[in-house]
Amino acid sequence: MHIALVSHYCLPHIGGVEIVVDALATRLAKRHTVTQVSSAWGGERGMLRDGARTIWRLPSLHVAERLGVPYSVPLGPHVREAMAAVACADLVHVHGALYAQTVLARRAAQRGGAALVLTEHVGLVPYRSALRNVVQRWAWQTIGARTVAQADAVTTLSARVHDFVGGYTDAGAIRATIPNGVDTSRFAPPTDAERASSRSTLGLPASGTLVLFVGRAASKKNLDQLLAIPRTGWTLVLCGAARGLRLDGVIDLGVLDARQMEAAYRACDVLAHPAEGEGFPLAVQEAMASALPVVLRWDAGYGATLSREVVQSVDDAATFARALGALVTDPGARRTAGAAARAWATARWGWDATVAAYERVYEAALVARRRRDG
Repeated sequence: MHIALVSHYCLPHIGGVEIVVDALATRLAKRHTVTQVSSAWGGERGMLRDGARTIWRLPSLHVAERLGVPYSVPLGPHVREAMAAVACADLVHVHGALYAQTVLARRAAQRGGAALVLTEHVGLVPYRSALRNVVQRWAWQTIGARTVAQADAVTTLSARVHDFVGGYTDAGAIRATIPNGVDTSRFAPPTDAERASSRSTLGLPASGTLVLFVGRAASKKNLDQLLAIPRTGWTLVLCGAARGLRLDGVIDLGVLDARQMEAAYRACDVLAHPAEGEGFPLAVQEAMASALPVVLRWDAGYGATLSREVVQSVDDAATFARALGALVTDPGARRTAGAAARAWATARWGWDATVAAYERVYEAALVARRRRDG
């Protein structure tokens, strides 16, 4: 099968979607022909062939990135070439209903008669800006609704997003909730020596309790709420964005690549994830696979993927602070919670199961497309 994977960004741009799409493309290319299209970033642009996988990184405008909104707009002659390659695929798998790349890809799929699969990662994101929320709702009623209507199958990461997207699909449309995969051999519990080495490599304190926060510079990540918690007996380690923060009890590592992220999970003692409006956070999955206890701002939609009993799930900022404080002061509780997190991740989130689930959706989408075409 020739599969086109289309996303707003791919590596080296850092983000959960980028990591997931790269892992999915790498594994699909072992059994299929894969064309991958996204925006250029970090000086890497143009077309690259890697065995059965062809990667297009398109020059793009990144104006919205400065506002904490990862929305790039491709431009230039390579866009036409890349979309011609997408139109030749048997199936086009787009990530995110609203992105410009998705709009271009669904048009290419329509021209080429390819089946279209949409993975919606977040649904409606609650911004603090009323204007952004109005624009986003308008975008869903126009661009998003059209993308969902054209899709032969829609997958989501959580029950909340599943229900949200369901408002735009036909009753008989193919829908599935497929959690992201995690490489549980790369993200694994560290030995004492590995923890010490990781702390040294990242320039972190050799002793003391380290609380990790992973997230790009977006208001929905609620970093301000985490910074407001008194850092008594622990140090906060930040990564995921070039913030340049200089505060007592805070170490800002900036943007880390994949290998450095592995080291960050090994080095730290707790993951704090206060974000709202997420599909299902990849950082939570990677931390759990690494046997890190997690304090998680709960979303009812997570229930299809994760039991509240496996993490320290909370419903507001006040209980988040108390739950974090309890873990910081109790090494035994951290060990117990970390072991439970690791067991959950290894039993449910292996990449082989995730790829197999997508392949089943692809086959169903191809059948649905043939029926549509008569």
